[in-house]
Order: sequence, then C-alpha cells, then structure tokens
Amino acid sequence: MYSRGETIIHLIKDELKIAINKQSSLINDSGVNVDDINIQVEQTKNPKFGDYATNTIMSLGLPRDKTMELAQAVADALPKKYFSSTQVVNPGFINMVINPSFNNKIIDEILDVQDLYGQFASKKTFYNIEFVSANPTGLLHIGHARNAAIGDSLARIWKAYGIKLNREYYINDSGNQIEKLGMSTLIRYKQLCGLDVKLPEDAYHGSEIIDVAKQIQKQAGDQYKNLECNDIKITGNAKDAEFFKTFSKNYLLDIIKSTLKSFDVNMDIWFSESLIYEKKLIDTTLDILKNRIYQKDGATWLKTTEFGDDKDRVLIKSDGSYTYFMPDIAYHNIKLSRGYDKIFNIWGSDHKSYADRMKIAIQLLGYRKDQLETLIMQMVRLVKDGQEFKMSKRSGNSLTLQDLLDTIGKDAARWYLVSQSLSTHLEIDVTKATSQNNDNPLYYVQYAHARVNQLSNNTKFEQPKSFDLLTTPSEVALINMLHFYKHTIEVISTSYEVNKMTLYLTNLAKAFHSWYANNKILDDANKPLSTQRLYLALAVKQVIKNGLGLLGIIAVNKM
Repeated sequence: MYSRGETIIHLIKDELKIAINKQSSLINDSGVNVDDINIQVEQTKNPKFGDYATNTIMSLGLPRDKTMELAQAVADALPKKYFSSTQVVNPGFINMVINPSFNNKIIDEILDVQDLYGQFASKKTFYNIEFVSANPTGLLHIGHARNAAIGDSLARIWKAYGIKLNREYYINDSGNQIEKLGMSTLIRYKQLCGLDVKLPEDAYHGSEIIDVAKQIQKQAGDQYKNLECNDIKITGNAKDAEFFKTFSKNYLLDIIKSTLKSFDVNMDIWFSESLIYEKKLIDTTLDILKNRIYQKDGATWLKTTEFGDDKDRVLIKSDGSYTYFMPDIAYHNIKLSRGYDKIFNIWGSDHKSYADRMKIAIQLLGYRKDQLETLIMQMVRLVKDGQEFKMSKRSGNSLTLQDLLDTIGKDAARWYLVSQSLSTHLEIDVTKATSQNNDNPLYYVQYAHARVNQLSNNTKFEQPKSFDLLTTPSEVALINMLHFYKHTIEVISTSYEVNKMTLYLTNLAKAFHSWYANNKILDDANKPLSTQRLYLALAVKQVIKNGLGLLGIIAVNKM
C-alpha cells in the first residue's frame, strides 16, 4: 500500500501538495505561501461527484479565473496510478476518482494482516487517562458506566494508533467520605447485632453497606458493637475504628474492580489518595507553588487569577484542613511528573468549572496548559416505552452498572454508552438495545459480521490475485468505506470522539447489506467474480471485528 502516509486521506493530501507545489508560478505572485496551505479532503456524499473532493484551491482567496486555472492545473498533475479521473467544478472544487487498481489493494492488505489491520506504527507519545475513579463508598452507577466505556474505548483506539498509555483509577480513600463510610457500616453492624440505632440522613444508605456489615459480623461476631459514633467519626479504639473504615473501603473497592472486569475494563494503575498524605506529597507540591501562594484570613490561597480565574482559590482553610483542590493538585503533579506527554481526565458535567481551574493549577506548577485535557461527560439514563427505566433495589434511585449489564448485556451497554458525543445527554432505550432486528444498530453491525461468517463457512475459494471485477457502484462504495477505517481511528485519536467509531461501523454495515442485497455473492456460473466478492466480504468482516474490538465488543459469528 501507500508508504508515505498511513491512510488514503494522507495519500490524497500528499499528492495534492505535490501537485500544488508544481504550480508555484501560478501562486507565487498571489502572495500565498505554498507551505502554509491547509489541504482539506472529504469523501463525497454522491458517487457521481467522484470518491473524494477538495475545496483547498478555493480557500486560497485567489480571483475566480485564477482559482479555476490553478484547480485545473492541480487536477491535471495528479498521478494516474492513484487517480483514474479528476474533475474541476466551479468555483474551484476538485473531484477525484481513485484508480480501482490501487483502491482494491486494500482488500489484500486487510486479509494479509487481519487482526492487526488498523494498527499504526508506534509513536513516542505517552498518555495517561484517568476515568471512573468513583469513591469506594458504594457501587458503580450508570454515569460511571458511560465514563468507563468511553475511557476504555478511547484507550484502545489510542493504542491502535500507536500511542503508549496508562489507564488510571484514582481511589478517593481519605477524608470525610471514608469517615462517613466507616460510620455508616458501624451503624448497620450495630443493627445486625440487635441494637436500636438509626442511620443518619447524610449517611450512605445503599444496601451494599448492609452487605459489608454482614461480612464484618460474620468475621468478628459482636466484638465491635460498643464502638461509638460522634458526628461522622467512629470514636473509641482507634485501631478498631480504622478496621471498620479500611474493611469497608476494601470490600467495596473489590466489588468495583470486579464490576469493571465484567465490563471488560482493566486499569494499569490504581492510585490511592492516602499515599499523598503518607508520603507528604502535599508539602512537596506546596514547595513548588511557594511563589504562587499567600496567606489571608488565616487561610492559604493560590493565585489562580494570574491565569484567568475569576478569583484566587483556597488550598488550606483557616482551620488547617485541606480543600479538595489541594490534594487534587498534588495528584496531578504526581501524574505529570511521571513523564506523560499529556494526561486526560473524564469528569461529569458538574466539574466543568473545576476542570478549568485544574488547567490553571498545572500551569502554576510549571507545566504547559495543553498537557492536561479534561473531557466533560453529560449524564445518561435508561428509558423503556418512553419512561425512565428504574430497577435497582440495591441502591435506591441509582441504577448501577451491574443493573445495566444484567438488563442489556456488556456488548450492548458498551456500544450504546459510546454511541453519542460526550457533550450530549444520552438515553438508552432498553427495548431497542435488546431487540434482535435492524432497528438496533449493534445488531445491524454484528449481523453483517455473522452473515459473512456463514458465507465463508459454506464456501472455500483461494484468495484471488486481483479484484479487478469489483466494479459495481455498491462495490466501489463498500471498498471506499474500508479505506475509512484507519482514517476513523486517526480522527478519534485527536478529536477524542469515540462515537465516530459506532457511526463508521454502522455505515460500513449499511454499505455491506446494500451490496449483499443487490449482488449475487456466490455464483457457480461465474466463479472468478464470486471469489472476488467473497474475499471483499471477508475484508468487511475483518474490519467489523477489529472496530468492535476497539470498543470492547465481541463480533459474533452466528445470530
């Protein structure tokens, strides 16, 4: 295939640049710098306008007659080995048809490397992505599910693009929430021991807290029933109080890890907030920030207004306790100090202003603004028959990730959770997600894979040496779609829009099903054509499998 670039879009852009450079005499007197030209290429929506088009010449701002003259000269200079025809359309579009003899080579490439198709050469880039990071005070809910699906899919796509990375989970295991967890578990434990105590309104009320208490009672009997609570803290024997907090945290964290594993999400790093305090990393961070902090009203303030914040922010309150911002700055400093080119957070929509503040904080630490990217995620809900779908008995009003898996399955959950842009509120229709028909886009894509599998199981042909007989409009459209797989990976890797993969796979399946319906794939009267069509189908099957794999979804062989 093409050696100068990774995708067909690279090929077209490179060839356009070469062709434009050859026309320097037409450009030089216009004041346009050839090196500054931003070449744009897009797939045409209508085959009658070719396979690809560019408006690059129009964007140069030349007079209309010069624009048309330059566009024609560039079109004529494009090499025939890649472009079978070109057409200039007023006021300066260039429409291009890819040479079939080149275009069809992608089938050989896909079939040759199979599962490795779509894997780019390794880059020196090193990323960290931190996502989910739910407090270990309860079960993962459906919001965490969207976070997990997007974060893990993005990590898989980056790895395919050649980027080295770490997936990370930040365990918030210090502060009031862990105190409250220990207190909530102790009260549930006391109730199990027959004591008449009430759970405060601001405690954790999920039934998983009862499960933790039952485990403690199973191990320890009633030996802790005399421990007391003061506000949210456990009072009495400090060792016993620490046991309750640690046991509860570890028990729930184990459930979180198990649930993520069921969701096919695996973290490379589990970083505990408590390490920040144990290793005095806040002191280290404050030392770095010493010229950016000041004292006022007994509190320690960070000069965030220096980088555009509407007001400076408190790091240490007047009572000596830390704000949430302080350990979070220390944690981001730890991540960036590991040598990542860029670190990513996936946070909920309620963290938008906080994300802006954290960008300021890393600049005050001495890092570049662009070394931190925070992806803000909108909420998600399940609906059925037009109504919100609620079924969790374990966590009150909160639908858990495990509920979602039990309701629609892992593959459907992962598909639908990444199927829309992060910036949009997401509704998953339970009926649609579990339906076995073409209204369900995942079924539609998987059916294309299963259809080809059935074809190939029933027929054995040797791979053809060329694909010169694949000339119908639907075949050309399908082959063009195959070219866009690697391009889709590249686009997602820089735009972070994972939903573009579900859109690509749906369009590929649509092109396949249309071709399958209008062409006889297996024809004993024309074995050469049948063979080429079968191997085109196998290439489609492989790309669907690879694309679904980047979303953590299994490509089924039978439906």
